[in-house]
Amino acid sequence: MTKIFHLLFMLVAPLAHAHVFQSPMTNTHWQVVESPLECSLSQEIPGFGTATFSQHTADEFTLVFNTKTQPSVQTNVSFEIAEALWQNSEQRLHLISVPTENNQTQFSIQGPVAQQAFTHIQEGRVPAIRYRSQNITDDISVLLSTVHLGDSLTAFQQCVNNLHPYTFNDVHRLTIPFEREKSDLSFDAEDALERLADYIKIDDKIKRVMISGHTDNHGYRRINEPLAEARAIAVKNYLVQQCDVPEQLITTSYHLERRPVATNRTLSGRALNRRAEIELIRR
Repeated sequence: MTKIFHLLFMLVAPLAHAHVFQSPMTNTHWQVVESPLECSLSQEIPGFGTATFSQHTADEFTLVFNTKTQPSVQTNVSFEIAEALWQNSEQRLHLISVPTENNQTQFSIQGPVAQQAFTHIQEGRVPAIRYRSQNITDDISVLLSTVHLGDSLTAFQQCVNNLHPYTFNDVHRLTIPFEREKSDLSFDAEDALERLADYIKIDDKIKRVMISGHTDNHGYRRINEPLAEARAIAVKNYLVQQCDVPEQLITTSYHLERRPVATNRTLSGRALNRRAEIELIRR
């Protein structure tokens, strides 16, 4: 444990007057949701709502308590660690306090603090929150249960280990350059398209792949018009024929030199304008 967490952890006085929500030992269920872009491990807490550990691609690890019945007043929510039931101790370790708003129904921590809570539950201790609800006079205390955790833990950890390395923001725009008066794809372009296709196949929210072809301002229009179209078609054909991207997702357009990204007065500027652009659209 790092020095910072030694500073964060303080003993909390035993609960004197608090309404407790926790899954009973005989009826605790963990649910794992697995995908290449998101993993979650959640537990339903009767009378309160749910608590979920989650990891999204390239995002911080998160612990979220969601309530359907106990919105907060404007105060603070305390994230704590309770001892295992068999230790028969009501003392807790304090992780962090977070401000709450009136009617707030979601309480979350991210990053190292959430990861620390996950480490504790793997060791048999119980992450919990304590705050003031609008519906109950005393503080409420909401605890996770460790019962049956081992049944789902392996699947969740394997999912996290296998998350895709790229997010939507990493890949949703891609520019493919072309040589002068050519529409052939380079090896680097093919590699980039294959990485893009890998992402398209795992993100079921992608509803459209838009491809536009462009030229610089050199050459006759009768040459540049089919050239701009050919560049867009070359990208589309590679995605469909070599990468198995569904053709119905793809739309193409061509714009000749009308949408430059750099000046056409220099060699380097014209090289940047000879391109195809790809944009992924999500629903």
